[in-house]
Amino acid sequence: MLTDWLIVRRVAAELDRALRGARIRDAGRLADGRFGLRVPQGTVAIDAFGPTPIVALEGPYELERTAGWIRAAAATLDGLRIDRVRARRGDRLIAIECSTRSRFGVASAYRLVAELVPRFGNVLLLKDGTIVSAAKEFGAGRNALRSIVVGDPYEPPPLPDPPRADRTLDDAVAALASSDPDPASAIRALRGEFPLLPRLVAESLVAETIRALGASPVALAERCRSRARAVIDATEGEPDGLGDVFAYRDDAGTLVQAHVLPLAQFAAFAERREPSLGALLADLVVRATHDRAREAFEQRRERLRARIEKRRAAIDAERTALESERDDDGARDVLRRAGELLYAHLTDVPPHAAAFVPPSAPDVTIVLDPALDAKANAAAIFKRYRKAVAKLDHVGRRLDEARADLAFAREIAWELERAEPETLDDVADAAKRLERRPVAPPKAAPAKQRPLDERVAPDARIYVGRSPKGNADLTFRLARPDDLWFHARETPGAHVVLHIDTARAAHDAELERAAELAAYHSKARESDNVAVDYTERKYVRRAHNAPPGLVWYTNARTRVVTPRATPAVGA
Repeated sequence: MLTDWLIVRRVAAELDRALRGARIRDAGRLADGRFGLRVPQGTVAIDAFGPTPIVALEGPYELERTAGWIRAAAATLDGLRIDRVRARRGDRLIAIECSTRSRFGVASAYRLVAELVPRFGNVLLLKDGTIVSAAKEFGAGRNALRSIVVGDPYEPPPLPDPPRADRTLDDAVAALASSDPDPASAIRALRGEFPLLPRLVAESLVAETIRALGASPVALAERCRSRARAVIDATEGEPDGLGDVFAYRDDAGTLVQAHVLPLAQFAAFAERREPSLGALLADLVVRATHDRAREAFEQRRERLRARIEKRRAAIDAERTALESERDDDGARDVLRRAGELLYAHLTDVPPHAAAFVPPSAPDVTIVLDPALDAKANAAAIFKRYRKAVAKLDHVGRRLDEARADLAFAREIAWELERAEPETLDDVADAAKRLERRPVAPPKAAPAKQRPLDERVAPDARIYVGRSPKGNADLTFRLARPDDLWFHARETPGAHVVLHIDTARAAHDAELERAAELAAYHSKARESDNVAVDYTERKYVRRAHNAPPGLVWYTNARTRVVTPRATPAVGA
């Protein structure tokens, strides 16, 4: 959806009626990155940097006073009274004027300014016209028209220049009836004559003109001028009343455009009059914010996917090299045989010899150190042999570690594919462990993740872990020793626990359902038949020195099931 200064002006008028006299109870950053003011009516959410920059009154949200300009602005705004909300005529700018009075009766005035220009948005706090804090600061070197620096006087952005018209409005309207009509030329000509006329309104007037073609071009051009002049004249002063706004939706009911005036270019969409523009925009901004958050989530997931794959490939290459080194018995056997032959022929080795061919093995040539005698050379060769054997032990241990790392890489690659925004940090920590990078302890105790939850009987419930840490928490904190624990066999998957409140045994249908969920929440989800192991939780152990969620188990039974359906998050 597009905005213009008429839309912003209407939003400011609605906010003024809703907020005048309200006390700001808190200020800070919303979870989605927007700046917000908590007031008794809800949260004033300022989205100056989104695809549709706007200010909207939404529901109550949690606010965080992050470092930087937000902390400085929030500390000042907390407790102020909102006196007025205004918009700047001809520009997409909203100013929330606030004040406070000290215990000595000294008044202080502040102004929170939201510059709502796409790609050039900003949020600033002013006191007596001086910048106190700003989301974006820049000097004259970056912007020849103005600078935004804390401590300097505030200068609003210059009003946009009118588009350059390549013909008069009369000529442009006359050309609309030609074989090569150019509506864009007519729009430029109209806005050239009326610089304050928003593009959306100019497009509507030109669309109306095209529908009326057949009348005199001069009369059509004059009617266009008259309509444009009436729109501009009606914006003199503050709006007296707030009539209905016009909302245009597609066949799916999605808002395409809204405006204070009817827009002829959207005649193909369903038009409906609504009492509040702010309510429409609040829904739009929430949806846009959700889309941005989802896009950011997918971008972060793609970066994690590349990191995990890079590390997996490196570990796989190391495993291949280790296996080759482990299987290379020839070099060790050559050293051992050379040492044995040398000891057997100590008296046959000439002094200071650089090489020796044993009489009992004429096909073997032993390279010697001329500075050492035969016995010392034999001892040196056996020392190299023992180091080679010791290295073989190290190779075996490292090979076991590499295989475990590969299993872990497969596990977190699968976890990444099923990750949700609230569990992605968990997968990111697992990726750091895979890369042998330190995982910083959280600044505060993280909230425990609720497992997925499905009740299968009045006294029985199935739980499904949602992430590596969630699996570990479910298995080793929530589950009781005699609860049944399920996992898809030999494939990455979630931990599933069947918990029964009473002392009875699990019914076959309950076992089947838990196995179906374990199969569904595994990498084998698309298979028709999946083998699922299950055992009592007391037989499940953490893998030694392994990241959270990697376990081994004993006393398992197996069910082969078809993956089916996922439960909702538990209440």
